[in-house]
Amino acid sequence: MLSQLEIIKKASILIEKKNYAKAKDILLEYLRKTKNIKIDIKFYYTMYLAHDGLKEIQEAKKNLEKCLKINEKNYVVLNNLANIFLKEGNIHKAESLYLRSFNIKNDYLLVIVNLAILYQNTGKLESSKEFYLKAIKLSPERISIYFNLSRIDKNFMNEEKIKHISSLMKKEKQELSELSYGYFLLAEHQKKKKNFTEEINYLKKANQNSFNSKKAINSKTLNYWKNIITKKYNNFQFINEDQKTELKNFNPIFIIGLPRSGSTITEALLSSASGNITSLGEASIFNGIIAQGFSNEKEPSVDLNFVQKKILEVFNNKKYNKKNNIFIDKSLENFFYIDVILKVYPKAKFINTLRNIEDNIFAIFKQSLSKISWTHSVENILDYVDNYFKVTNYFIKKYPDKILSIHLEDLTNNTEETSKKLFSFCDLEWSDKVLNFYQRENLLISTASNIQIRGNIKKYDKEKYKPYKSLLENFLSKYDWLN
Repeated sequence: MLSQLEIIKKASILIEKKNYAKAKDILLEYLRKTKNIKIDIKFYYTMYLAHDGLKEIQEAKKNLEKCLKINEKNYVVLNNLANIFLKEGNIHKAESLYLRSFNIKNDYLLVIVNLAILYQNTGKLESSKEFYLKAIKLSPERISIYFNLSRIDKNFMNEEKIKHISSLMKKEKQELSELSYGYFLLAEHQKKKKNFTEEINYLKKANQNSFNSKKAINSKTLNYWKNIITKKYNNFQFINEDQKTELKNFNPIFIIGLPRSGSTITEALLSSASGNITSLGEASIFNGIIAQGFSNEKEPSVDLNFVQKKILEVFNNKKYNKKNNIFIDKSLENFFYIDVILKVYPKAKFINTLRNIEDNIFAIFKQSLSKISWTHSVENILDYVDNYFKVTNYFIKKYPDKILSIHLEDLTNNTEETSKKLFSFCDLEWSDKVLNFYQRENLLISTASNIQIRGNIKKYDKEKYKPYKSLLENFLSKYDWLN
């Protein structure tokens, strides 16, 4: 029989190869066969890695807690346990664990960056800035940290820092993702000088490097958005359609649309309603289930039993109280899956967020959206937007009572009237306090809009994207919805 150390090494090799299930099996088999042997902290940590890879969050959490019983001052374990509590939505517990990790090892870069991001996403911008500066001091060549801090402090980047960033970008073997952040910083610097042509050139380089940093997965997901789901959204075949489930009594609200269209403000308003409405954020539950099972050759069949099982797993991982039958899901791509969602949640409602479409396109292109494959070129953005219009128009005609379109211009210029309309559609009670959503201590926003919504809603600026009109000149005849 292999020793505990040999089992750990064997499982670790499997984990490196992303064979999490087999790693878990051999670790559990060892536990079953051994008696009266002291289990090492490395064993439980390896178990955590296997469960985490399988997205078995609660089991991962249990193994980290076992690690802490052995060594309560393990700063790596504390940091990773904080990550889990944050995924569950327990902000205060996550902060406490991050700080414990930092206090044990105050030069641990990962926990310093995690604290900076946590404070940024909860609106504690001065604390966030403090930790980003600590991170820069520890890692002065990490461009992404400068980029994150520049979003909080618009005056942080100056000519000297831009020269430093430019020199870092010239280094051999610089990561493509870091180059991308560098080009975004250079673009912003040119924008301040009103050199819009130079800004656009840098934005193109930023987005290209972002796409190429994960080229294989981005190419695969781009093909899915362009060539697979666009052909299958309206002809799913359902299996186990008539099964009874507790989910059919839920009244979820799905926010759908394009990035940078006002979805974050809409989510913040709705989650501020009385009754502590939970937001799952951008959980991408339906996309994760359906996209994983599709290829060009397969029929678009969906096993509703499997879908419901996966949803309940997400609820369990997020510690969601199923007694609250209303929640918010802000996975914007869910407009492709409206038929599937209504099979699972017949009482579901959809909020389709909209803004001036040209402004929306420019806002997407100018933002670092590294995890969304279609956002890295104007051509792909336009292609996706075109499909968005086709799909949402189809479903609005099919389910007119299920979908409400909210325009960002209306929401910002007539906030009270538009928010009342929004709340009425969702059968929620409106009150003045929802307009003060930015004052909430538990408002966790991890999207690109997390800084913008930390104050009163500002009037829509129609002139903001005027300098970028040239980006669309070659496409005006192709898309009739432009202009």
